[in-house]
Amino acid sequence: MIKGDSGDYNLLAKWVGEMNPKDFYLTLEVGVREGYGSHVIMETLKKLNRDHFHIGIDPYGDITYTHVDPQEGMVPRWTDFDGNILYNEDGSFKTPTYPNSMKQTFLSAFKHHENFMLYQLDDYEFFNSFGHGVPVYRKGQKVFMNKYDFVHFDGPHTTKAVLSEALFFAVRSNPGARFVFDDVDTYNMKLIQEALSYYDFYLIGSGEKKKCLEKSTGYKKQ
Repeated sequence: MIKGDSGDYNLLAKWVGEMNPKDFYLTLEVGVREGYGSHVIMETLKKLNRDHFHIGIDPYGDITYTHVDPQEGMVPRWTDFDGNILYNEDGSFKTPTYPNSMKQTFLSAFKHHENFMLYQLDDYEFFNSFGHGVPVYRKGQKVFMNKYDFVHFDGPHTTKAVLSEALFFAVRSNPGARFVFDDVDTYNMKLIQEALSYYDFYLIGSGEKKKCLEKSTGYKKQ
């Protein structure tokens, strides 16, 4: 079963589905976890009969993430869709874990998503390895692709990490590309929006936990 940890997935599907129609989309999610965000992205494009290739980045292996900007007394913890804090049986806060078994569970449910590649790397490892493009095998050809149309940022939730990710993909994005940021209350989203404005990104939508920015196409819609 593919699971998610945010109540804004209906908005994620909406923002994917409302992208400008084109022949092919290269999409990516930083922080796949249990797979639901990637599932929503691919299912939405599939239902619209839009050709795509989707990439997931997540190291798993019980790697410890910093889920909020460092604050005194702040401990990362899980919440349910309603924002209620989850506890262990002993009453302690339930903290995020990303075991390899989680990866295997969602991969078994992704059998019908043939246009998907998971890179079991952290974000910086991906940057260093694929800054010049990702090899995509489709229609009998190997093509290096380096221009993204949709990126969902749901990995480490610190301003430093999210800003680094956003800037990496900003210079590798097509006109009309959309960036969706999750859990925007855990880092300085205002700073990230300001930085992305230099790459012609502007805010087009907000949810309880997510924000969506779009890159200008260079012309005004009528």
